This record gives sequence, structure tokens and C-alpha cells, in this order.
Amino acid sequence: MGPRYTPHDYPRRSMARLMPKRVMRLVFNYQLMFGTDKLMHFAGFAVFAAFFGLMIILVSEYQEVKQRISVVWITLVTIGIIEEYRQYWLPNRSTEFLDAIANIAGVTIGLALPLLFVFLVRHRRQFFSKALGLYTFVLIPLLIGLLYLNERPFFTYEERIQERIRSLAALVGW
Repeated sequence: MGPRYTPHDYPRRSMARLMPKRVMRLVFNYQLMFGTDKLMHFAGFAVFAAFFGLMIILVSEYQEVKQRISVVWITLVTIGIIEEYRQYWLPNRSTEFLDAIANIAGVTIGLALPLLFVFLVRHRRQFFSKALGLYTFVLIPLLIGLLYLNERPFFTYEERIQERIRSLAALVGW
């Protein structure tokens, strides 16, 4: 005699028949998404945008900066997207959506950096006195701790210096 099913089991059994045998898995290619090509697109557009943003800030009146930065953002984003379409007709190039996204991110960050710099310069008393006073006591020891605990060193140093750092860390109580 087969298994007995209660009335509550019938919806589960019918749903099981509707489910496909193989479920599609979405696999991301991280090298394609965040590879050197995307970083080059991001960095190139960020440098151009930062240069144009800095020029606008230096030349324009303070009230006109926001409008002119917006025009430069729209212009550079449009150039970045059109450039991806242009690559479709070149024989050794490829058109990629993620390149356009990297271009847009580069333009946005590149224009935000000069604006952030101007904001910090204009409001330096409030910003540096409140924020950096607290962050200095919290972030600097955390960064030094990360430098000490780093598993994949990005630089090497002599053994004597490493021993000095360990003895300093032992003295502090790490």
C-alpha cells in the first residue's frame, strides 16, 4: 500500500509537478563585471569629469556651479553611452552595457570629488572640528590594526620593523 496523503498535502504535490526539474542558476562573471576593462572606463571618465568639475569651480560663480556641473554630467554621460554604440562598428572592439555603467559611475564620482572638496573648504571649521575630532581617535587605531592583521600584504618590510610593530602592539594590549 502506497503512502497516505492528507488533504493538506495535495497543494504541495501539485505544486511539485509544476516546478521545473532543473532550476536555472544565475552565475555572475566577476572578472567581466569588475575587471580591468571596467576599471579603465571608470578611471578614464572619472579623471575627465574631475578635471572639468575643477575647471567649472575655478571659473564659475558659486551660484552657477550646480547648473554647470549638471550640464557637464549630462554631456559626459551622453558621450560615454554614444562611445559604446560607436564601438559596435569597430572590428576589434565590443559594445558592452557594463562599460556604459562604468562610464556613468566614473562621471558621477569624478564630478562629486571637486564638489566635495569645495564643500569641505567652505565648511572646514564645522566639519573638521566635529567630525574629524571624533574620527581621528576611532579610525586611525582601526586602520593601524588592519595594517597589522592584513593577510595579503601589499608591501613587504624588514623583519626588524615587523618585530617593532608587534612589540608596540603588545605594549598597547593587542
